[in-house]
Amino acid sequence: MDERVLRFRVGVVVVAAAIITIILITLLGAWPNPFTPQYLLHILFPSAPGVTIDTPVRKSGIEIGRVANLELRDEGGVWVTMKINSRYPLRFNEICRIGTGSLVTGDAVLEFVASDSPQLSREAIPDGTSLTNGIVETNPFELIVNMEGEVRSALDAVKQAGTEVGTFARSMNELMGTKDDQLGRIVDKTEVALENFNKAMSSVDALVGDEQLMRRLHESLDRVPQIFDQTQRTLSQVQDTLKSFNTVALRASRNLENLEDFTAPLGERGEEISQNLVDSIRRVNELLTNFAELRWPRSSRRCGGLSRFWVTCG
Repeated sequence: MDERVLRFRVGVVVVAAAIITIILITLLGAWPNPFTPQYLLHILFPSAPGVTIDTPVRKSGIEIGRVANLELRDEGGVWVTMKINSRYPLRFNEICRIGTGSLVTGDAVLEFVASDSPQLSREAIPDGTSLTNGIVETNPFELIVNMEGEVRSALDAVKQAGTEVGTFARSMNELMGTKDDQLGRIVDKTEVALENFNKAMSSVDALVGDEQLMRRLHESLDRVPQIFDQTQRTLSQVQDTLKSFNTVALRASRNLENLEDFTAPLGERGEEISQNLVDSIRRVNELLTNFAELRWPRSSRRCGGLSRFWVTCG
């Protein structure tokens, strides 16, 4: 066979195999279909762990596009450029987050989820829009690594607790193995205490079970309202008596005020009144003295005409 014909046939087989391979890859979804209309979307993430070019972009579990470019910013953060299938329009109230598709392989997946914020619009995102609300979910492995210190502290606490339990067990062994038999004495005292408690409860049961005593107790309790009523009436009478005393006290106060008004002038002229009283008593004494010096006759007449004195005539 001619060598040129052989080379031609081999070339045709290689080209056909390449075309078939490209078709299969496109049909299986591992290679984007160049004939599908797409639009670009730029989203800023604080970081992009596991994200590479051609990382799938999903919405509700369905692949709607792939990552086209990654750009690291100097001030921090990563711009992720996505090519989204035009058949799947995205809205402003949907937020893109980076998650882990598999815990084994650690592949990253970009997924759009609905936001709970009512302030975001439901309008469709146009081609070439840049958003800054990208979210990165916590990786379970990173969470375990970050908990290393807490896990270590917990293990130390468990170790310390085990040591304390061992110390307590040794103390119990020493207590149970003492020569003085302290544990036995404690058990005996506990038994005596329980017996005394049972006796006390028996006494209480006997007291509560006495029908006559309970009947008297009920009668006494029935008379309590009557006692309260009598006490209330007594208090009312005492209150009325106190009111009467208050009235008498007010009257006495007014009488004392009137007496004070009457005796006030006497107190002011006391010296003058006393002097007048002394002079009156002295004059009465002189008058009584003059009457005592006079002698009264059994028959009298006027002698010598008008005279100032009554005299005795022969």
